[in-house]
Amino acid sequence: MTNSNNPHRRGLANMLEGSVTIAPGASVLVAYENAALGWYDAELKDQVIAYCREILSAEVESVEVGLPANTPSVPLEEKLREKRFDWIIFLARLGDQGRFDEDRDGPRKLMVYTRRLAQLASTFGTVPQSAMIALKKAVDGLINQATTIKITCPHGTKLIGKPNPKVSQTDESKDGQTRDGASKDVTVVRFPSAVSTPVSAKTFSGQVVLRQGLTSTGSKVYEPPNLPIASEVVAHVTCGRIERFDGAEEDAQAVRAHYERVAGLFGIEPMFVDSWHQGLHPGTDTSPMPEEDLCLWGETLFTSPQYLHFHTCGEYPPGEICWMVESPTVELDGRNLYENGRIQVEAFEVFKPCLDQHPELRALF
Repeated sequence: MTNSNNPHRRGLANMLEGSVTIAPGASVLVAYENAALGWYDAELKDQVIAYCREILSAEVESVEVGLPANTPSVPLEEKLREKRFDWIIFLARLGDQGRFDEDRDGPRKLMVYTRRLAQLASTFGTVPQSAMIALKKAVDGLINQATTIKITCPHGTKLIGKPNPKVSQTDESKDGQTRDGASKDVTVVRFPSAVSTPVSAKTFSGQVVLRQGLTSTGSKVYEPPNLPIASEVVAHVTCGRIERFDGAEEDAQAVRAHYERVAGLFGIEPMFVDSWHQGLHPGTDTSPMPEEDLCLWGETLFTSPQYLHFHTCGEYPPGEICWMVESPTVELDGRNLYENGRIQVEAFEVFKPCLDQHPELRALF
């Protein structure tokens, strides 16, 4: 992998060499959003294309794909009909829409979450992907070996359950990871690898306190995609099903109506909690504020250990509505893996070889 003192260059190398294998002569399609939409820098696209061409000797084309939609992007589909691309690099939100799909035919897919050059040059983009995959493996292993898991937060969340009843672990490569069993991991390569494998919520019961509001999972498109709430609403859950929402009547009723509306749009079961996962990357950009852009906040902060992310509304991953639990504590058989949004890397022996092998992780914690 290319070494450089330039943090932007290190981030590009981490993304395009440390996360995937693009062979010389490979055909790469960069699918991007217009920078005017406010999510991805135009310069990021230009630098990704230049790196693929100049450093990796790949053949590169690009296509503007527009906003996420519930129908395929026509410009992207026209390109894919040519059936000559080895990789699609998504600098666009629509790359997230099919992240749980089983279909693995066609080009390999890389979904990029460093949406701005500043993020690419920060620890979020430069901590090696191999280090983040090692951290993910350690966290996943501890969760799956637990007998009882308790999720709490300072605002009153308390949910208790068991890990996935059947999980078959496979070797993880930098080109992605797969899991079989009660929960599904994504079928695209995420850069950076910054969330744990989803844990089935079927055995979890208790309550989850919703504070900022509800956000879309990004699976399907609907308007409005978010529901801000003025005061806390408590979701009562029994074995992965939402029994009721309590709180100030105006806010609780708005939440109920939001679930009914979204479920009605797609003909799905509204009161279902499919799974949850935990953010892994302390280098996550914390600048998006929920009161400024609830959608951008939710789709940025889900990679941070400061948030635990639930998939709800729909009996499939990732559902259509997500919950964000702030400053979570995740207790495994009486020992805290997360405590107030911090991974307790010194409390579990399994992290020692991971941190020794990847000193960049020690700097994060």
